[in-house]
Amino acid sequence: MTMTRRAFVEAAGAALAAVGTMPVRGWAAAGDYAPRRDLTGELTVWDWSAAPDTYGVAQQQAFYHWFPEQHPKLRFRMTMYGYTDMLPKLEVSYRGGGGPDVARTAIAWSSRFIAADVFQPIDLARLGLSAKNFWPQALQTVQKPGDPSGTLYGIPSNNEAMMLVWNKALFRAAGLDPAKTPDTWDDLASYSKRIHDKTGQAGFGLVAKLNNGNTPFRFAPVMWAYGGSIFDELATPTTWKKVGIDGPGTVAALDLYNRLFNVDKSVEPSALNDAQADVATLFLGGKVAMMIAHPSDAAQAHSLNPSIELAAGLLPRGPARRAVVFGGSNIHVRKGASNMDQVDEFLRAYESPNWNARLAGLGSNPANRVAEHAPAQKERDKLLLFNDVTFEMIQYGVNVPLVAQGAHIWNETIPTMIQKVLLKQTSPQQAAAEAAADVRQVMRA
Repeated sequence: MTMTRRAFVEAAGAALAAVGTMPVRGWAAAGDYAPRRDLTGELTVWDWSAAPDTYGVAQQQAFYHWFPEQHPKLRFRMTMYGYTDMLPKLEVSYRGGGGPDVARTAIAWSSRFIAADVFQPIDLARLGLSAKNFWPQALQTVQKPGDPSGTLYGIPSNNEAMMLVWNKALFRAAGLDPAKTPDTWDDLASYSKRIHDKTGQAGFGLVAKLNNGNTPFRFAPVMWAYGGSIFDELATPTTWKKVGIDGPGTVAALDLYNRLFNVDKSVEPSALNDAQADVATLFLGGKVAMMIAHPSDAAQAHSLNPSIELAAGLLPRGPARRAVVFGGSNIHVRKGASNMDQVDEFLRAYESPNWNARLAGLGSNPANRVAEHAPAQKERDKLLLFNDVTFEMIQYGVNVPLVAQGAHIWNETIPTMIQKVLLKQTSPQQAAAEAAADVRQVMRA
């Protein structure tokens, strides 16, 4: 989907009407942002739509209507893309030496563009911000690996972490305490087996689809919990040069997946073909007792089936740590942009606490940590279930591979490794060794 600013604003009107609890132009006048109404010049921005999050779409619509209204002398152009359209559009435009002045990218995309040297450094002090406004993991995603200068080639826009959600009725039916989350991943496997044995339903929703980002987002926290890693992402500083995916922690995580799928058979039989949307559908129908999800997933399940009794807790811990993928997106500025006054004004508005909270939608949370206490965040919390859990979980966040080849490793290498084990093609040890060989080959290329 590709939409001009005008088409996006018109199309989002219905979504905005559905979110009547939130002010359209909100708290900008309440002291957290004062627009420069005399600002002139030009500014081009590319973003992607928050759809199907209707709340998020409504907040984007409100912001992209409000911002140019506050700067009547600024020639402002915004293009809103669909999520899957945005990356190839950016690749083509940057390769040709063009592109927008400002663009928002997923964390997983940032690394390849930073490596290609197409982004302008950003000075937080010019925006009235400091490193303390953001999680360290978030700032790591906009830096060059191993660069001691700490130069930032972007600014975090929103961040998120997942949690464990479960069906309390299925816990009760299995004789489990419906208020108690499994403490360790081994506990989760035991819970899953008990639920399956007692109820006939899948205890845990296992996502193992090939070429799908949902798969590593749910496997990596298990791997990290057992002390495994893809590179050296658990070390400080991280170099992203030492390949560690063939270590014992990865093997232990693969063993756990094998236990769930092949030994206990306590997960859904369709796991090899399931993405998160498939698991969410099964969960909604009472066919899966536990799933790894965002607060928005829990809110959607409750909305579609209010009879489901939901609970949520931190992801289980392992022998080494508790971990979760640190997710989100960043805003970047095209290298060589000569309109930095206009860029800075846009970034100040986007990062202002109330707008930053609103623009996170219901699938993420604000990157600017001051926004965690903003009035808009309090309103968002009313629309989300268990957002306090994900705020607690984010401190355990670990970054995806911040290398130019990260998308291949994340979406292909890791799911392939998992499927080799679940299909009994190789042992966990051999699958991890073959994954390490693939990572080394990709990095050399």
